Amino acid sequence: ACCVGMGAIGCRCTDGADGGTEASAEDDVVPISAISDTTVVKKDKNRLEDSRKKLVACARALRARLAKEQADVWKKAEAEFNVQKMIWQSLSLQRGAKHQGTAAMIESKLEFAMQSHTKNLPAAVEALDACVQRNEGLDLLGVAMVESIEAIKRSAAHADSRQELAALLDKAAEEIGSGVVSRRGADLINLLTSCGIQEAKLESAIKAAWTAAYD
Repeated sequence: ACCVGMGAIGCRCTDGADGGTEASAEDDVVPISAISDTTVVKKDKNRLEDSRKKLVACARALRARLAKEQADVWKKAEAEFNVQKMIWQSLSLQRGAKHQGTAAMIESKLEFAMQSHTKNLPAAVEALDACVQRNEGLDLLGVAMVESIEAIKRSAAHADSRQELAALLDKAAEEIGSGVVSRRGADLINLLTSCGIQEAKLESAIKAAWTAAYD
């Protein structure tokens, strides 16, 4: 089976391959400028199979990284939320009814976000935005809670483009399985720019997998 998560990058994926075919997404990083805009070529079957495996490995690694990042930022936010609720309870006797009402509203929206993010991420992020806006000038949210919210928003902002990039890699792998390649380098570069991977090793591996198929 192919390696899971970040371990997929740099692993040797041999699912369904003979002993002479190895797929490492980090092998032979080719300058991205080497990708031509439109290429339709026939290639050696063994090389195409190796390229296909690299593309699949990168798609899996990208999805695993996205899933882990999402889980991590929400796990941290939930921990901060529990602390935040205790702080609100301790302040409830010190502040007036207005602050208590606002705190209850913010708590309700945070609770909604924590419970709904796996099913409806945009709605959860919208709820978090409302919390931050309502908190302006009131300091009802602690610094750590605000930082957790911002981390969630940064991750969510790139989620769609990362999923799109993983789908592009999968489709490319399916295409070259037929022995013909006809993709544009710009497809990859545009998505890499917008998906905010912020992981040089993973980005290099994706470029290597793509150029191995389309150089």
